[in-house]
Amino acid sequence: MTPLPSDNVALAARVRALAEEAVADADLYVVDVAVKGAPGSRTIEVYVDGDEGAGLDDMAGVSHRLGFLLDTEDLVKGRYRLNVSSPGSDRPLVLPRQYPKHVGRDLEVTYADGDEVVSVRGTLQAAGGDAVTLEVSGQDAPTTIPYDAIREARVLLPW
Repeated sequence: MTPLPSDNVALAARVRALAEEAVADADLYVVDVAVKGAPGSRTIEVYVDGDEGAGLDDMAGVSHRLGFLLDTEDLVKGRYRLNVSSPGSDRPLVLPRQYPKHVGRDLEVTYADGDEVVSVRGTLQAAGGDAVTLEVSGQDAPTTIPYDAIREARVLLPW
């Protein structure tokens, strides 16, 4: 029997709550949680970051604490694989808290501007409480984009 996508979505929400508990005593936060596969062969992906970044020791600690919580709660039936990592450059920025450490880097941002969806590339100049500010080549003034208008944002790699 193939699991319904909603099964994995509901499980991901419960795993996120435990992941939040696993990072509560660290200078880390949960960026995203994804559950893939069917019961007995699931893969649980947890993406964790920190305001100053997150290292291998941080990931190992979160993995250990979260694995213990998952097993204690017996949340995932059958076998599963737990992957805890920091979001790589291929993952979009999804939380306002992720932006400040990327000030000075180039981003590609897709956002809603009224009824239009606009994509721009520019250098992140500021990441405030409600919006980001990009310096976009060819524009006289910086572009300010509210977080709630952003549909997707990615750090552009320099190569």
